[in-house]
Amino acid sequence: MHVSVLPAAGCLVVLLAPAAAGGQQLPAPPPASPRVTIMEAATSTLQAHPLIQAQQKQVEISRAVRQQRTGDFDTQVRWSAEQSRSVTPLTEPVRLSFQQAGVNVVSESLNLTTVTGSFSKLFRTGIQVGPALEMTRATGNIESPDGASRARVSFDVSVPLRRGRGKDVIAAPERAADIQVVASQFDFSQTAADLLLTTATSYWQYVGAVSRLEIAEGAEARARDYVASVDSLVKADRLPRSEIYQVRANLAGRAADRITSEQQLADARYGLALAMGLGPSQALQIPRPADPFPDGKSQALLPVAPDGIRSYVDLALANRADYLAAEKRKQAADVLRIAATNGVLPQVDLVASAGYAGLQEGRAAGDYLGSLYTRASGPDLLFGIRWSRPIANNVAKGQLSEADASYRQAILLVSDKERTVSGEVSSALTGVYHGVLRLAKAEEAVSLYRAALEGEKDKLRLAVGSLTDLLTVEDRLTSALVDLSVAQEAFAIALAQLRHATGTLVDAGRPMASIDRDIFFTAPALKLPN
Repeated sequence: MHVSVLPAAGCLVVLLAPAAAGGQQLPAPPPASPRVTIMEAATSTLQAHPLIQAQQKQVEISRAVRQQRTGDFDTQVRWSAEQSRSVTPLTEPVRLSFQQAGVNVVSESLNLTTVTGSFSKLFRTGIQVGPALEMTRATGNIESPDGASRARVSFDVSVPLRRGRGKDVIAAPERAADIQVVASQFDFSQTAADLLLTTATSYWQYVGAVSRLEIAEGAEARARDYVASVDSLVKADRLPRSEIYQVRANLAGRAADRITSEQQLADARYGLALAMGLGPSQALQIPRPADPFPDGKSQALLPVAPDGIRSYVDLALANRADYLAAEKRKQAADVLRIAATNGVLPQVDLVASAGYAGLQEGRAAGDYLGSLYTRASGPDLLFGIRWSRPIANNVAKGQLSEADASYRQAILLVSDKERTVSGEVSSALTGVYHGVLRLAKAEEAVSLYRAALEGEKDKLRLAVGSLTDLLTVEDRLTSALVDLSVAQEAFAIALAQLRHATGTLVDAGRPMASIDRDIFFTAPALKLPN
């Protein structure tokens, strides 16, 4: 199997489809534009990432296990054919008695041909039924010298009265395997959500790295302009020559910052390539990002009071694929536990069989087949009860202990997953809340430092300011721009984390899911009751 993701009307449609021949992974399509969008990055992740392919194989494995469990109720067809010859020496008195009867033999020989066949069907109630046939032909030098063919046809029924009775017991492995298929589909959805979170985080880090490189380049350009201006003023004897060292040092520092930002951009590009499932050679081909950071001004403040957080936790528990998978595995463990409880009971079966027997003498093939209907007599009837139980019954007791422990373990895992989900939702919710507040203050700081820098420039032109003050304010403006970029990146990542924490990145457990572009730019909305 492979996953294909088709861009359609601003969303991604995720489809599960058969894999290419030989199990080869389909290559990721190249970006559709000179700049990569977050939707294109998500597309590449769901198409090309190896973990997506591996998890899809796990879904196939769980389906194969379910098919095996369903095979327990297949109609069983059995057929056998045997040919035997036995020679038994006769004692002297027996041999003499045969001689007196006119038969001179020293041993008894017997040729026996046996053909058996049966159909049996085990129902999910535990009842097993089916017809059976046995045909034999015997020829010997003493008994049946002319050959005798016998046939018996019967219909057998076995009804369990204690152990192995009822759908909750007999069909438990099949039901548990069916539940495990659903759980593995939830695991697939969770894997997709985890990878999409990594991709969104890497994409916004890439956007942030580009933004901070542009800030560093702008700061370096301003520093170069300061050097040129001061150098002109020094040559005109309007500033002392010592001022040139300060602006040159500032330029060197800005150049160092720009080089650091270039390295950070390269690291972010490679991180995005890994998240998209691309190889090392494709990492260098990733273009600059096309999507800007989400707009924090349009995001309303989310509730961070306990009641508000509880509402988002409820949303997460209804949508988180990993939590739903844990719930399904608890159901499967409960099914097996109930079946194991029945396994400690003794085996008590009601058995019945009805049929008839036929006989045909002669050596011809037709005589052998004719035994099915020649000289038929009956009916033959059998009715009884069979009881069995191991004295210590260690196997059944051990299976019950294992099943009970597995069920209790599954309960604990569900509880722990609920704790984890609650913590992630709370952290992500407050992250978005404080991200909005941080963005507002960071934008305010940039605006004020821009105004302050213009003021220092005016003071310097009027010869009432100092170059040191100008460079200090300019440095603070650069730091404020970097802080704003970091705040924008943190807010974008917080949105993705909130989507992931609430299970609203992908639809859990569905073979086809629509991934809207808005999930990367807006917080999930609560569905209010009517």
